[in-house]
Amino acid sequence: MIDLALKLLPPAEAVNYFRQKGYRIGFSYLDVWQQQHQAAFTVAKAMSLDLLVDIRAEVDAALANGTTLQTFIDTLRPNLVRRGWWGKQEIIDPQTGEKVLAQLGSPRRLKVIYDTNLRTAHAEGQWQRIQSAKATLPYLLYDHVPSAHERPEHVAWDGLVLPVDDPWWQRHLPVKAWGCKCRVIQLGERQLKRLGKAVDTAPAETWNDYTNARSGETQRVPAGVDPAFHYPPGGRLGSLGKHLAERVERAPAGLGAAAFASAAESLPALMQDYTAWVNAVEGGGAKGLGGRRVIGAVSPPTLAALGRAGMPLESAGVSVEQREISHLFAAERKAEKAVPREWVYGLPERLAQPDAVIHDATPGREALLYVWRIGDERYVRVAVRPNFRLKGEAYTNAVRSAQVVERANLTGQAFTLLEGSL
Repeated sequence: MIDLALKLLPPAEAVNYFRQKGYRIGFSYLDVWQQQHQAAFTVAKAMSLDLLVDIRAEVDAALANGTTLQTFIDTLRPNLVRRGWWGKQEIIDPQTGEKVLAQLGSPRRLKVIYDTNLRTAHAEGQWQRIQSAKATLPYLLYDHVPSAHERPEHVAWDGLVLPVDDPWWQRHLPVKAWGCKCRVIQLGERQLKRLGKAVDTAPAETWNDYTNARSGETQRVPAGVDPAFHYPPGGRLGSLGKHLAERVERAPAGLGAAAFASAAESLPALMQDYTAWVNAVEGGGAKGLGGRRVIGAVSPPTLAALGRAGMPLESAGVSVEQREISHLFAAERKAEKAVPREWVYGLPERLAQPDAVIHDATPGREALLYVWRIGDERYVRVAVRPNFRLKGEAYTNAVRSAQVVERANLTGQAFTLLEGSL
């Protein structure tokens, strides 16, 4: 007999949701507000990116590995104490310039960070599974779970059954309050009958006005929903490709490269947005859709090789402008060395899996060359201009040309192989 040790794995959707988040520094929880939490990881008063990175890494481990709260606290606390982010300290509020006595790290704060991030990640992951299964399981049952801070509305909703697509869920799908442990259970017709349940009518809403003391914004919030949680489920996932692209380009190069490499599940979403944009560009109807798209990222191995060669990148993002797409389509109609049309449409997928990446150090035309072999001594070559400065202080790595070339066009003293092989 063979003994097998079985371990319950976390839902992949919850892990993927958490890992596609960017970073956002905020002094108060009111500074990173509502739906912004779907896009970014933040901890109030953690005012440096390095600190956020460390805290996030432990949250990720807890989510992916099932780490207990106590292990989470025991692992993270020494690092936070060493960094000086522990206990009550006087710090400057950057919005007001005033010195305030603030609670930084503490076991209670770490519990809030742990509970809130894990519960919201699981909820967002569950919403993705709900949408995938709603054809056969079209109903949701609200299951109230007692918590330390009871909301009478949540108690009243216990046992409520509504269709998955009822708008009520957009406002009330758990988690909708600090410390809330409520959940939903997805059901089909057979389960409803077995439970003796019928489909209900959405409860009447009671609304309260709430003003964010930091931004001054006033909005109406349903009773039973903490204002910070007043946003619909799945909003981040619905525009995952766009958010991933923004995160990759705006983050320091190392973080951006790692983010893209760890979010392979986001590539289809990025491809969907890119394909629609390119289709509009080719058809002449892309006005108003933006003149540039982030379509990938320099990989961590290539980034490291460039660093060793003394050419660090400001950003890992790889982008292409609308005019370059138009040029590639025009070239495809005119010359045998032009990249085929299907390659233009597939650029994000191609860039994610090059046969080789080469640094061309030729003076006046320095570039990263992404290369794919397509025949005997013939290659598709996409030239990317590194550290291209955009408006303001932002940088990208910009696609500047694409051609079919011979092997001889990829070798010589100016060329250094960074990744892969020819």
